[in-house]
Parts: sequence; structure tokens; C-alpha cells
Amino acid sequence: MYVYVYDDFLQDRRYERDIGLIETRLTDLGITGNVVRLAFFRDAQQVIGQEIRKGIKTIVAVGNDATLEKVLNAVEETRTVVGYIPVTPDNPFAELLGVPQGATACDILSARLVEDIDMGEVNGHRFLHEATMDGTGCVVSCDERFTLSVKRRAQFSYVNLSAELPDVGVVSPTDGKLTLVTRIARLSLFGKKQDVGKVHVANMRVYAPKQVTLQADGTKIVAQEFSFRTLPGRLRVITGRERKFVV
Repeated sequence: MYVYVYDDFLQDRRYERDIGLIETRLTDLGITGNVVRLAFFRDAQQVIGQEIRKGIKTIVAVGNDATLEKVLNAVEETRTVVGYIPVTPDNPFAELLGVPQGATACDILSARLVEDIDMGEVNGHRFLHEATMDGTGCVVSCDERFTLSVKRRAQFSYVNLSAELPDVGVVSPTDGKLTLVTRIARLSLFGKKQDVGKVHVANMRVYAPKQVTLQADGTKIVAQEFSFRTLPGRLRVITGRERKFVV
């Protein structure tokens, strides 16, 4: 049994044709199900949690990457399988998963290629994409095996999954590790430049010289010490064969 979670912006009349094509294709494939519509005054986690308690095994996010993130946050630790039908263009996560826009995504859903993907955690807060902070003067202990120390001005990103980044490439969410991306400023004859490095680790402890603000998928955490770890295979997601990461 499938439940389809429609984001609130799909109530706009300009999406009527797209939704009609999607629902027709779902009927043709024999994978129709109940529809739950999100709204500004309805808590997504509560609504989706009610469906999970009814015994629903597959929940499909219909909308955009933000819709998918709402669903993933709601199903975490339940082992519920999540599918995705992006209605709008320009969704990097859809590209990463190999899921096309519109009714064509229904065929990916029907094929049901399920992958377990990781989450990251920092100071007890979980994140799917990445956490970023000012890394100037920080010391990083990686898997208790080696230490990085940065004296120059730097930006740190702790990436769990990402579509292709110009200076990093694709970061896989199935390798059981986070990717620490360091961007360290330097001066050259041609102006300001950045030295970019990356390290793959499962656990990290970061010590800052003073309290700094870290952003993890939009959540702000203010601290002087940060503890990171990977939560392997925490989410189950339906992907396409054109997914951008290696499993």
C-alpha cells in the first residue's frame, strides 16, 4: 500500500495538468494509493507518523526536494520506504537519486529499486545533506587516527550526500562515512584563492578556538566543540538506475 504526500504548493492551478498526468500513470502501473495533502497549519511529521502507525510501508513525496526532506525526516528510524515524484524542475536531490521530473518518475517508483542511505549527526542533531561552519583555527580529530589543524581562514563542510559539486564531485550517501571538505583561503598574484581538500571519515570531533555557529540542513547549533558521526543505512529510498552515486 502506497501513501502519496502532496506538498501544499501543488494546490496552485498551474500544477493541475502535471498532477493529472502523474495520477493517470500511477493508475496504469497499478500503484495508486491514498493521498495526504500537507498544509501550512499541518505538521508534516505528525501527519506522516499517523500513516506509518496504520502500517503503511511506502510513502511517496510529491513536490520538490523540500517535500522529500520533510518526508525523510518524518520516517527516519521507522524503516519505511520512501519514493519521490518531483513535480518542479531544478531538484538536485532528484538528480542524485536518478529520479526524473513528472509522470516518468512513476516508472522509477514501480521498478522499486530500494537503497539504504546514511544520515549524519552532529551534537545529537541529524542531517541529510551537509553541515557547514567557519573552520578558522579549528582542530579536527578524525576517527581518532589523525588530526587536522587549520591556522588560516577556512570554511568547513561536513557532507553526507550531494549532487556534483564543482570542486568536490558527487558525495555518496551509502559509504558509511562523512566527507569533510576544507576550503582554506590563500593569497596569490591573481588575488584570493582557495585550497580545497577532502577527507572521508565516519566520526570526527571538532574543537574551535571560540564559540561558533554551525548550520546543519538549516538548523543552527552554537558551540565550541562538535561531535560528528555517521548513521549508516538509516533511510530507505527508491532510486533510479541513473543515480549519481555508487552503491
